[in-house]
Amino acid sequence: MNILIIDSDKCGLPFALRCDSEGHSVRLWTPPTKIGDGMIDKINEWRPSMGWADLIFLTDNSKLGPALRPFFRAGYPIIGANEDGAKLELDREAGQGCFERFGIETLPFETFTSYDKAIDYVKKEMKPFVSKPWGGNPDKSLSYVPKSPEDLVCRLQRWKKDGVKGEFLLQEKIDGAEMAVGGWFGPGGWSKWLNENWEEKRMMAGGLGVNTGEMGTVMRYVKKSQLFNDVLKPVTEYLEEISYVGYIDVNCLVDEKGTPWPLEFTCRPGWPHFNLCMALHQGDPVAWMVDLLKGKDTLDVSEQTCVGVVMAMGDYPWDLLPPNDSEGWPIRGLSSKTLPSLALSSVMRGKAPVAKGKNIAEQETVVTAGSYVLVATGLGDSVTEAQESVYDTCHEIGWPPHQIYRNDIGDRLEEDLPKLQEHGFADGMEF
Repeated sequence: MNILIIDSDKCGLPFALRCDSEGHSVRLWTPPTKIGDGMIDKINEWRPSMGWADLIFLTDNSKLGPALRPFFRAGYPIIGANEDGAKLELDREAGQGCFERFGIETLPFETFTSYDKAIDYVKKEMKPFVSKPWGGNPDKSLSYVPKSPEDLVCRLQRWKKDGVKGEFLLQEKIDGAEMAVGGWFGPGGWSKWLNENWEEKRMMAGGLGVNTGEMGTVMRYVKKSQLFNDVLKPVTEYLEEISYVGYIDVNCLVDEKGTPWPLEFTCRPGWPHFNLCMALHQGDPVAWMVDLLKGKDTLDVSEQTCVGVVMAMGDYPWDLLPPNDSEGWPIRGLSSKTLPSLALSSVMRGKAPVAKGKNIAEQETVVTAGSYVLVATGLGDSVTEAQESVYDTCHEIGWPPHQIYRNDIGDRLEEDLPKLQEHGFADGMEF
């Protein structure tokens, strides 16, 4: 089949390589980058290939909405969020409204455009509300989870001083165990395989450091999920109304009483989330997607637990240094043993010193092409087994300057799983 990957997020190379290894014809479009150079057929423009493709896979939902609109309307074979679907994630007002429409209770919140009014509200309530962008405002810098009311006031004052503009909400902050559930949706409804997952957003072990989006994740596929029944299945009617095709996910906090509070939609493949999906998917990587577009569910998966770990370098996640700082470093440890467990993300072919017996010579090899180098994955019948597998792989992989990765992905489930299972969530999962 002809596969076009429109990779606005610059994360689609692992999927492209997997499709290519299965004998499909692949074209990869990314914004200007060296990612994939010498490894896959890259194109400068994606529009001329739309009619060529049997399947069009989108890695992002925020950058090309208007440009893709006519292709969605014309019925092109696209796996990915259309504008109505993307709005559930990008416009928090739309997402909250969808939950409310279908009777899914959400945490109380107030919206603001005035920092002074927000500061007065926090001082009056004396609560550490969570701040999030509102009303279609894409500026995620307005996201903040404080430890105390005074920390929030300090943050609001700094935003005011720095001239940060936009509408935002202050939402009740609760304690609980975080868990997400998602699934693949098409004209035939939901795939029978539901995806339960737990991600770590912070850069450093223990949940410290800056928010990178997703440093690592634990996931499994199941056929029955209480969380799915509570927060995702109820919105089926809306997904049918907007002709949604692709992956959709809801992240939640489950409080001590067992109430799941939905926090946000994700209406796209997550990164590294989708790389973990691929580690669990069995058979042809795209045939089931083509079937999904036709209303058929042929996805086949492993029911093991998967742990995935992002391995980065340079000044990740900021990428403020010149590209050359994170390009051209040879990746060591790639072998028939490790490659099946790796999603090579920001890499390319290039020349570097390579040992051949007792000699070292410049030769072509796989080198880095950015700071988000690769994702290592490991499978097991428990979280612990999957952890051992993935970190065995991480310890074999490296490149000359340094590696950045968390060494505790999955650890928090030792405490959280019993809490969740007490209320019927994550049933049967073993730590």
